[in-house]
Amino acid sequence: METSTLVGHENVVYVVSLDIAGKVLTGSFDKTARIWSLNDGGECLCTMRGHSAEVVAVAVDQSTQTVATSSMDQTTKLFSAVTGQNVVTLRGHTGEVVVNQFGSGGSTVITGSFDNTIKIWDIRTARCIATLNGHTAELTACHYDFSCRAIASSSLDGTAKLWDVRRTDSCRHTIAGHTDEVLDICFDSVGRRVATASSDCSACIWDASSGDLISAMIEHTKEVTKVFWEPAGHHLLTASQDNSAMFWDTETGECLQELKGHTDHVFSVVMSYFGDTILTASKDNTCCVWKQFNSKNN
Repeated sequence: METSTLVGHENVVYVVSLDIAGKVLTGSFDKTARIWSLNDGGECLCTMRGHSAEVVAVAVDQSTQTVATSSMDQTTKLFSAVTGQNVVTLRGHTGEVVVNQFGSGGSTVITGSFDNTIKIWDIRTARCIATLNGHTAELTACHYDFSCRAIASSSLDGTAKLWDVRRTDSCRHTIAGHTDEVLDICFDSVGRRVATASSDCSACIWDASSGDLISAMIEHTKEVTKVFWEPAGHHLLTASQDNSAMFWDTETGECLQELKGHTDHVFSVVMSYFGDTILTASKDNTCCVWKQFNSKNN
């Protein structure tokens, strides 16, 4: 059930993230990122400015209270989550930066770009310490596993790749099962499976050690733009260009619930750590909060 809407961005809300403390981080085509409180009626606590183009990726490291924002201006910026002040700007990609994620402890951040590469950055020095090459088209996503020893990536070249952080010269596996561009990828909480989203209107789950297909979810009527694992790993959330999000059984591929309410493309979907709240971000300029959601974890 949708319970509230976060309104304040002046353009498309492209990405959303939720932390355990009940705060929401959003990135928008209005070139800003915002932090919101879910406990005060959706109050905007902080606005982070400085990018010269759309903000399309956001992440927060709880241990250092640092926010990373990536933009179509080819940079990633690090901000204080407390003050909203820009701490440092990471430069080095030659194309738009469309994804980022912190490593454990906040010592590194990975970024993926339309220059076809993934970069690993040392946050203390703001320097790139490794570049992963292998995709033949623009990156759409990259994701650490729980140990930060492996990275999964997806690309407009129609493939997903699995990488060993200790051997960045070549990928460990290439997944080539989708029939169109792969738009997103993420590991489950223990790093045994990866989920992918594709322009072929499907989401798939793969074995991370072998690259073999485990299950496919096929009910969306337009491209699937985002995948997000329920913390317990039994279910998967997807966001789609068909204006909906869906909640799936990862073993059977059955859609258990469809979340409808947006009036335009749903770009992003996340679930709270406890599985009782889902957030969706849309091209309709809003972020919807779905409460009292029964994920059947327990």
